[in-house]
Amino acid sequence: MYHNQNPYSQQQTRMSQPPPVLSTKDDAYLTDALSWELLAAKKAHSFASQCSDQQVKQQIEQLCQLHQRHYNTLLNHLSTNQQNYDNQMPHFHN
Repeated sequence: MYHNQNPYSQQQTRMSQPPPVLSTKDDAYLTDALSWELLAAKKAHSFASQCSDQQVKQQIEQLCQLHQRHYNTLLNHLSTNQQNYDNQMPHFHN
C-alpha cells in the first residue's frame, strides 16, 4: 500500500502495526490517504457502471474493491490506534 519513501535510506522497512502514538504529520497523511482511496474507489465504481464491455467492467470493479480494502485497512488501523490511545489515557471519576 503506502511505503516510507526516505531517499537517504537504501533499505525500506514496512511496519506491520501502526506506532502506539501518531504524530500530527502521520495523522494528516493518513487522512489524505483515506481521501485518496475513497476517491479512487468512487471513480472506479462510476467508470464500471458506464462500461459496456463485461471483461473491462469486471476488472474495474476489482480495482474498486481493491481501493475499498485499502480504505478499510487504513480505517481499521486508525480505529485500533484510537482505542489503544483511549485505553492508555487516565480516567477521572467525579
